[in-house]
Amino acid sequence: MGYGKRPGQSCMARGRASPCADAVAPEAGFTLVELLLALFLFALIAGVIFAAFAAVASGVERGRQSMELYRVGRAALLQMAQEISATMPPPVAGSDTGLRGQKGSGGGGLALDRIDFLTIPYRRYSETMPGHEICNVAYYVAENPQGYTALFREEDCSGEEAERRDRATRLELTDLAIGLEITYYDAGKDYEEWPLGGYDPRYPLPCQVRLALTLRDAQQHVRTFITTVALPMRGSCETK
Repeated sequence: MGYGKRPGQSCMARGRASPCADAVAPEAGFTLVELLLALFLFALIAGVIFAAFAAVASGVERGRQSMELYRVGRAALLQMAQEISATMPPPVAGSDTGLRGQKGSGGGGLALDRIDFLTIPYRRYSETMPGHEICNVAYYVAENPQGYTALFREEDCSGEEAERRDRATRLELTDLAIGLEITYYDAGKDYEEWPLGGYDPRYPLPCQVRLALTLRDAQQHVRTFITTVALPMRGSCETK
């Protein structure tokens, strides 16, 4: 008699049975397994991409440090070679103000040599010193206040041996240096120190000086820079 539907009754549309309009359709979605699988694949792809970028960044950093090591090494070696090539003999024969080379050693079996010589510095590090002044210049590798080995340059223009170390201007050139080996040549013979018994006293200067500067960067890469310097004030290395 009424218009209500009995339970289980179908709705009629154009003579066919069809679901009622108010029937609830099942909702589509992802299962927990599918979500976990998607997260795993995303993490795997992200990890591969991150590893690739990290490898590229590490390679770039290694290349940058290698270039910086080369730049610092070449600049320091060039500065040393320029000043040593202009070494002058002592003003008085037999004076201890001439070229002197001292042998030293440090950790790892690397040499920590020192060289002192007279020259007119091509670059002034103190405004109080006149540009024509003959100065005593020294290069050596030693520990800096931070406890790292470094390449130092000392300059003193007082001319007094007793006051030289007190008045010397000390400049740290680089804290990458871990070794400095210096060899002196005179007419076919080489010396680890200068002066040393056996050289010709008529020549207070060696004819050539070989410099081997060893540097190490933050990645523990070690590189040695080597050059041989001729001293024009001494003359050729030919045996007389």
